[in-house]
Amino acid sequence: MPAGIDHPTPAPGESTGGAAVPAGPPDGTGGAGVVIAPQVAGGDVDDRTASAGDDGGNATTDSGATGGAVDSTSGGLGASAALCSGAANHEQFRYAPGYTADPGILTRVNKTLASMSLADKASQMRGMPYGSAGRTQMNDTQRSMDTQTIRGFRYRDSTRGMNLAEDMDGRKPNAGTYYGTSVGYSTAFPVAIARGAAFDLDLEYAVGEAIGDEMQAAKQTVLLAPCMNLLRHPLWGRAQESYGEDPFHLGRLGSAMTVGVQQHIAANAKHFMAYDIEFGRDFNNMTLDEQTLREVYARHFRMVIQDGGVASVMAAYNMVNGEKATVNRHLLTDVLRDDFGFRGFVLSDWWAMFPETNVGTDASTLKGYAIAGVRAGLDVELPWSLNYGYLESLVNSKAGLTQADVDISAGRVLEQKFRFNLQNLTGAVGLGTPVTTYKNSAIGNQQAHIDLARRAALESMVLLKNQQQTLPIPATVRKVAVLGATVPVTSKNDGKLTPAKLNLATEPNTGDMGSSRVFHDPALGVGPFDGIRNSAPDGVTVVTGPTTAFATDADFIVVVAGLAAGDEGEEYTLAGDRESLALDAKNVTNPNLQNDLIRAAAAMGKPMVVVLEGGSAIDMPWLSDVPAVVMAWYPGMVGGDALGQLLWGAASFSGKLPFTWPKRLGDLPQFKGNNGTTAADYYVGYRYYDKYQIEPLYPFGHGLSYTSFEYRSIELPCGYVKTDSAFPVKVTLANTGSVDADETVMVFVSYPGTHARRPAKELKGFARVSAKAGQTVTATIYVRAADLDYWSADANSWMIEADTLKVQAGPDAGHLPLSGSIMVVN
Repeated sequence: MPAGIDHPTPAPGESTGGAAVPAGPPDGTGGAGVVIAPQVAGGDVDDRTASAGDDGGNATTDSGATGGAVDSTSGGLGASAALCSGAANHEQFRYAPGYTADPGILTRVNKTLASMSLADKASQMRGMPYGSAGRTQMNDTQRSMDTQTIRGFRYRDSTRGMNLAEDMDGRKPNAGTYYGTSVGYSTAFPVAIARGAAFDLDLEYAVGEAIGDEMQAAKQTVLLAPCMNLLRHPLWGRAQESYGEDPFHLGRLGSAMTVGVQQHIAANAKHFMAYDIEFGRDFNNMTLDEQTLREVYARHFRMVIQDGGVASVMAAYNMVNGEKATVNRHLLTDVLRDDFGFRGFVLSDWWAMFPETNVGTDASTLKGYAIAGVRAGLDVELPWSLNYGYLESLVNSKAGLTQADVDISAGRVLEQKFRFNLQNLTGAVGLGTPVTTYKNSAIGNQQAHIDLARRAALESMVLLKNQQQTLPIPATVRKVAVLGATVPVTSKNDGKLTPAKLNLATEPNTGDMGSSRVFHDPALGVGPFDGIRNSAPDGVTVVTGPTTAFATDADFIVVVAGLAAGDEGEEYTLAGDRESLALDAKNVTNPNLQNDLIRAAAAMGKPMVVVLEGGSAIDMPWLSDVPAVVMAWYPGMVGGDALGQLLWGAASFSGKLPFTWPKRLGDLPQFKGNNGTTAADYYVGYRYYDKYQIEPLYPFGHGLSYTSFEYRSIELPCGYVKTDSAFPVKVTLANTGSVDADETVMVFVSYPGTHARRPAKELKGFARVSAKAGQTVTATIYVRAADLDYWSADANSWMIEADTLKVQAGPDAGHLPLSGSIMVVN
């Protein structure tokens, strides 16, 4: 990891004598983690450290997961109980280095500012000049201006790889293809929601490092990722860009990705904040009380700042409590800087500053917007300099801004440029040396990254249902039919409508065609049919087609169905939010296309599986008629390889749902309020289901396996934990099946004696563990007391309750068979 990114532990506040004590920010050493200690005859074997913060487990009778006896010593609070007062620097917290500025860099920033002209300082705070033709040219939207001595940033989306198409920089295949009109090739990983289902911090760090490597090879300097928005509702068009519904889970994964990216270049946490509706995103107003704002919609941003040490944060399009996020001082200064301690730079989302459009806007109004942005804490306006083009005039005329205002923002930008060696006009940029290459708008030497994309897909696919061991495909099968419809993918990118089609059975389905789009070399992609055929045993025939006619003499049927870029995505692509949870809801010519295919296949009475692709929950009206269902997400460029290995049993399913899957749309809170204002509930995801006693179709963390796990005991070696420390939770489980597999253990905490508004339970630890068939393992998951805090509106501060905690462990949010107790003390 880069040197000089140690984050000091802030001292917690003094006790007020009540049940809660003021809480300083988390100590920068991370959240929960796990150490695996497999026990076999003869001693320990191959101890390894698993990903901190992982989550999941086998939740139903299909997987055989059961509860076990609770260790009688768990959580004992007697006079002899031990005090946990350390473990804050445990190796499990390796993806939480935090960030402390290098004094040498700060000295360099001050010297540089002293020698820069006002114009050069202002250039650090904006994108490209506003175009004389009335718009910023698209090939200028991903960069900032160079000055005589300092390079402007080169920005790139996204969370699933480097988008080389966004500014039309790249080769151009035939118009009208699924790839659109303008492409540069890089590694396309599974989308973020898929990797959220893997619950693997080591994996997420590796993906971040790989994307950072490719960015550095292409001399791009700020990756606009990770996306940290909470998945409040499955209809959100950009659900695939989120990790899921839980703030702690988001914060841990986002921090891991950030640390990986920042081995090379600067990362950007987006979109701050409460950006969860796509249609009308520029003017949507989210209303939140202060506890909901900080604790539910901002906690994960606090983690990626204090733990991940992220270099920059993006202000969102929407309004929060009636004020635009880009000019919202409460968000950008009171919360982000004064509360969370952020010292990087804040940039606007593209065209997210007022007036969003240039039509009829006079200079006086634009100057007012510039003043509001700078005073709120917005350091950089992108992609243009529409408002911030007046910075020099405002300072020189003393009309609302001072030289000191500009120095503060320009200094924040320069600090991060110097931190990551991104300022050079010529020569190398970034830290270290990338292993990939960049030539002719394409990444080369990327085989290790393609292998990583395959691993990510393998770990993330979720086995939702598996009656009578339909999967893996039996060895007796001699012919498999892979069926899939060809769906329309009309989208808008590069300013043009692109009518296209996607064959779900044969083509890699990589997701939204908006700013997060990533294009891989088509010659290197592997779709479902090829992946299943390539993994099939010798002597097995695999065929494909769009109808059941191709399955007449098949022994096994795979139907690949789901969503595509026209169904959900970013607003400007004409996809936007979903209208319902149904397949083909936006297919105006054939809204029953895929459901009819699945029903027809089920009617044949053959063993079969439905493989779904998409970014969140999908209605399954045929669920009772289908013996097996897989959620494959948008699995990246080689997702077909992973699917083939899993269906044939070369590997076991291990992915877990990172959100709660509803039975029906009506069980969910309102997606969008009337007149553009939506009230955000404090209870989100599994918290919502707990609060309102709603039974989901599948709970948060649900996912089946080819083996069974038995949760046998929980032990809390300490009876007490100090508010500035961490405590271990030891969970013993056994692989009682016949297949080697990974399992994800979840730790939830609840507060039986609380006097505050708190959820019934909160995820505060998770760990992905490996166990051989018949093996018993013990996962030791550390939980930071600092992560147990809540926002007190009365005290206007974070508080940690000095009280007895209930600690539960199990495979998912709906099945927590083990429990113990521990006392939090000041």
